[in-house]
Amino acid sequence: MEQTDLLAVNKTVGEIAELVGGEAAGDPSFQIASAAGLSEAGPQDISFLGNPKYLQEAAASQAGCLLLPASNPQLACAAKNRIFVEDPQYAFSQILSLIESRRPRLPAMISPKAELHYQARLGQGVAVGPFTIIERGAVVGEETRIAAQCYIGENTRIGRSCRIYPQVVIRENCVIGDRVILHSGTVVGADGFGFSTDRKSGRHRKIPQLGNVVIDNDVELGANVTVDRATVGSTVIGAGSKIDNLVQIAHNVKIGKGCLIVSQTGIAGSTELGDRVILAGQAGVAGHLRLGEGAIVTAQSGIMADVPKGQTVFGTPARPHREAFKLQVLYGRLPELFEAVKNIKERLGVAEK
Repeated sequence: MEQTDLLAVNKTVGEIAELVGGEAAGDPSFQIASAAGLSEAGPQDISFLGNPKYLQEAAASQAGCLLLPASNPQLACAAKNRIFVEDPQYAFSQILSLIESRRPRLPAMISPKAELHYQARLGQGVAVGPFTIIERGAVVGEETRIAAQCYIGENTRIGRSCRIYPQVVIRENCVIGDRVILHSGTVVGADGFGFSTDRKSGRHRKIPQLGNVVIDNDVELGANVTVDRATVGSTVIGAGSKIDNLVQIAHNVKIGKGCLIVSQTGIAGSTELGDRVILAGQAGVAGHLRLGEGAIVTAQSGIMADVPKGQTVFGTPARPHREAFKLQVLYGRLPELFEAVKNIKERLGVAEK
């Protein structure tokens, strides 16, 4: 099947404008066949300008229709048909959601190759793929789709309309809310990294990890995310938070609502994130800290102290980003400053030690 068939839209410009809540310019009856990127779009395709850095691509795009920001209706654009919206990227996502809704879903059936404990309970419309195991006492809500080769542990509860992709592991006693998406390779509820070192022998003694993980509604975890169970109590991910691939969340971490955590970030044990915190790629957060509501940690920053509400930090150890950028500029000027100090010393007759 060609990519254009996979991304078929088959709606007029006017219908799309109504779908995304935009204002159409050009021919509202023009038929759009499919969706595409700016540089790949052809005369029957719709695309979007989501970032000003792609202005030249938008001006040269062969797209039959472009989604453009309403705040700048005079943008140079070769497309004869345009739809002006507040957020072109989000409007394009609405079109992709329409395409996705038309695709066939995993049928609401239990594969004969799946292994379900007789004391597990599944709601109406649940699908379970081959070689998936659902253990004793597990509960799966209505319309949830569990793909092949997954493991659902004892007494775990999964809400309604969740999507669990192949090879996801959800260990015992964990709680998953409604409309949660877990991508392949993700592990929820592995033991937290808890050890006590014997001072005499130096031996590391395991601390039993007897808590669980609680994931609230509308959370999405990317591929190969690991969320450790609490030592006691719960590791918690708040409603609407989105977590990228390859993120590590340690035991007893509390993540607020609507947080964004980008790939290769690690959060150590018992740290708490307020609502709408953003951790950019490869950020590292030490344990037992508090990041206030709306805090932003920029890429590759190391957090070793609490971050106040609304503050943006950068660097290792992380500092307020304006201060950190000033220091970066000064680091680059160190050779120049060293030479200046050396010259001043020579003029003053101060010997080097």
